[in-house]
Amino acid sequence: MEHLVIYGDFNCPFSALASSRADRLERGGTATVDWRAVEHDPDIPPTGIRVVDDVAVEVDREIDQVRELVAAGESFELRRPAVRSNTHAAVAAYAATEPSRRSALRAELFDACWRRGEALDERLLAGLGCEPSPPSSELVATWRDEWLGTGRPIVPLMVLADGYVSRGLGALARLADLLGT
Repeated sequence: MEHLVIYGDFNCPFSALASSRADRLERGGTATVDWRAVEHDPDIPPTGIRVVDDVAVEVDREIDQVRELVAAGESFELRRPAVRSNTHAAVAAYAATEPSRRSALRAELFDACWRRGEALDERLLAGLGCEPSPPSSELVATWRDEWLGTGRPIVPLMVLADGYVSRGLGALARLADLLGT
């Protein structure tokens, strides 16, 4: 069984696809996944950025790219969110969650953003049973430092058991290969 470490951000549609594939690998018994949430764009204001005009064009372009990566028979859908969220609170809430519950929370956060188009804000986190303002944790800092230490910190980023680092589209292709799609 493969052991994968995957770094991703909840406001990234490429990370959403990586998360979906990671879930399928775990359910199929092909891999164990240690998902580490990171905030890849900390410059997004705490209230987020409305997805209109140029931002909407950029998000739609990313969604189109991800749709092209979906393999035949792979069920995966995306819709444009109303807001490109600052994911600081979502990353902190994820890290503060009991490890056995993280996979379900990760799926819910990606669904909220990319299937329902919701902002990843305090209201959503509270509705998911997360602390309203989870404390900043050593775990968040450790994940971020490890991710930044890879040399080219993009999301998604996957580290294989042998230490090989696969980034972005390469990570998505490797996940697809592991699924046999």
